[in-house]
Amino acid sequence: MKFVTALSLLLLAACTAPITMQNPKTGQKVQCESYMDNLAAAQREAQCISDYQRQGFERIPN
Repeated sequence: MKFVTALSLLLLAACTAPITMQNPKTGQKVQCESYMDNLAAAQREAQCISDYQRQGFERIPN
């Protein structure tokens, strides 16, 4: 269910800027590229965000 919610939000946002994630403990930043041209690309972006969130990263404003 979380995946569907995240995917829906990503599709609604439809932005092309990369999503920046930061680990609050280490300060390390990473980016998940934003490809909103099709559903498969949006799923890759959502998976990138999900993978980093499991590692403790949080989304930060660009």
